[in-house]
Formats: sequence, C-alpha cells, structure tokens
Amino acid sequence: MSLNYFLNKKIVSEIERIQEEQFLFSVNFPLSIGQKMNFEPMKELQSDMYLTNYFEAYTTPNNSLLKSLALTNNIASLMFLESLAEGTSLISIHNMIRKIENGYKPKTKKEKLALNLIEAIRLVKKPNFEINEDNFELLIHILFRNTEFNLDKKTNYYRVDNNKMITNIDIDFNSIDDELKEVFKFINDVPGNSFDGFTKAIIIFLQILIIQPYQKFNISLAILMSLWFLHKDGYKEDKQLRIFDLANQWEDMILKINEAALQGFNLSEAIDFIKSKIKESVKSNFLLSLIYSWIDEDYAKRSAFFPTDYEYIVLTAILTERTKEISITKITDKLRINNSTTIKKQEIKNALENLKGANILKTTKNETNYTVVDKQLNKYKYILK
Repeated sequence: MSLNYFLNKKIVSEIERIQEEQFLFSVNFPLSIGQKMNFEPMKELQSDMYLTNYFEAYTTPNNSLLKSLALTNNIASLMFLESLAEGTSLISIHNMIRKIENGYKPKTKKEKLALNLIEAIRLVKKPNFEINEDNFELLIHILFRNTEFNLDKKTNYYRVDNNKMITNIDIDFNSIDDELKEVFKFINDVPGNSFDGFTKAIIIFLQILIIQPYQKFNISLAILMSLWFLHKDGYKEDKQLRIFDLANQWEDMILKINEAALQGFNLSEAIDFIKSKIKESVKSNFLLSLIYSWIDEDYAKRSAFFPTDYEYIVLTAILTERTKEISITKITDKLRINNSTTIKKQEIKNALENLKGANILKTTKNETNYTVVDKQLNKYKYILK
C-alpha cells in the first residue's frame, strides 16, 4: 500500500489492462444489493498522482500551534457533523479540547465525547496500529465509551432498522457484519484488486458511510477509517488533512453519493468531489501556515492581532477566495458545517473588526465587503490554485 502507487509500473500496467478490457474498475460492494461500486481507473490514478504531488508541494512546517489548531478544528468538525455541538460555539469547543489536551479530566457528556474523538484520532495515527477487526473493535469501544450504549451485545449499539439513513442506499441491517467483513477484505487486498492511494481511502470512507453499521458515530467512524488507511499508506503527520472543508459541503457530497446509486453506482463524480475538498484542505492549511510565518516575522506586534482562533479561521477563509473582496455572508457560508452555523455572524464581525483594526483588512466603500490590505498577506491569496 502506498500513496505513490502510481510509480509502480506493475500496478499501473494492471490498472491500464482493466481500463482497456472493462473500462470501469468495480468494487465488490455492497454485497447485499445488485449494483456494485465502480469508477474510471486511469482517471482516478491520474488525479491521485496530482493530489499526492500537491500534498508534497505544499507540506506545512512542523509548527506546534498549527498542529494544535488542526486537531481542535478536526474534533470540532466531527462534533458538528455528529450533532454533538448544539448550543456551542466553535471557539468553546476549541477551548474545551485544549483543556482536555492539557490534562483536564472531562466531567460533562460533551467533554467525554470530545476525549473519545481525541483518543480515536490518536489511535488511528499510531505507527504500528494495524488495520484489522480486533483493532477495529478497540476503535469502536473508544468511540462509544461513556455513552448510553452497552457494548456487551451488538443489538445494543448496532443499527437495528433502515430508518434515518445517512444516504438513500438501503443496506439491510441484517447484512452489516457481512458488509464490514468485505470492507476489511477490500482494505487488505492488493492494489490490482482494490486500487490504492487517495482513491482507496475515499472508497473505504464511502463504504462505512453507506453501511452505517451503528446507531451513532458512523460519520466519525467513516472519516477515521479513511485516515487510518492513509496513515498506513505513507501519509505523514506534516500533511495536515482538514475535515472542515468536506464538512462544509457535506450535503452536496451526500447528494452526489445518492445520484451515483441511481446511475449504475458509478462513483467518479463523488470521488472527484471529495478529492477537490481534500485539495482545499491542503490549501487552507498551507495558507494558515503562511499566516503563522507572517506573525513570526514580528511576533511581539502581530501576535496581538489574533487574540482568538476566530481571527485565524476568518482570515484563512478570506485568503482561500481569489477575489478582490468578500462579503460577511460569503465568509459565514464558508464556515458552516452540514448547513449549520459554527460561528455566529457577530463573532465573525468581531474577528473582522480586530483584523481591520490591525490594518490587515479594510471595508469597501459600501461597508459591506472586506478586502485584504496587507500586501504580503494579499499575495498569499494567489499562491495556490
């Protein structure tokens, strides 16, 4: 398994043969319905090559502050996706996660769930934590720890009906164990049978999401399984993957999965959509690293411009737009998760005013849009496509 599988001539030849003979690469999933996942193999190999090289080109520096913000933002994104953040602001979740990271013992249900997610992410990143069914069970126990679910019997936490499905693809709950076994077979199979790299990681994510094996935490599990595979596939810690960019367009992604199921289960559009969000995550993290570098050039003065995480998050959102100016509405939309507001408009306005007071931003003539006035920061908008 390797992110650079496209450098292996034998694998490439096998994929080319499949393209010539069958045109589509088929995955033996789902087992319980007639249609099987498929996609155009050479197209995905080429996009994997581009995405892997993009990652390599824009690797972020080993910055502890950047890593901390990346972790807190990923945990917060999962909590919003799992509807565990009602009545909570993004900044309060960030502060809660940092307290736990610094040794605070969780007391509330929300704090305990955050700790579960922190430990789950750490677990899948462990160098020698192999992907197998025993370790999978350990991951499940961590996710469900300190919840209302008793894991002594599967019926206590397994999905027991076909209601409230994440997608419109009905995988019967009686088939969950068989479908999960097929996922592990797919994960551990050779690239000629199961592909590799980012495409394979995305297929794993989609498989878990579609099976929806449990009564809760299926979204987190799907993302964690994908990250787990990537970390075993040569994905390094300095390549920060930001969940937020996919979470921001979650409904659009689900729509593309549902459309694929109606069109012969060809996942090409869904895979390409997810890859575009991975690319956006690389861009966002690289821009954030440039902001940190810009601050370090005159730390005593510039660090005061960023009293909270909001200033970093808002400025990064602005710099990802290659336009002269941006509205508050557009910024707010870029900071939503699954159509839910993560940062209130007033909190965004406060961050904008702080950045404006620091002469980083200014308002346009009608006072409704913002533009970057610091010349160095403004150049960053046009570094990455």
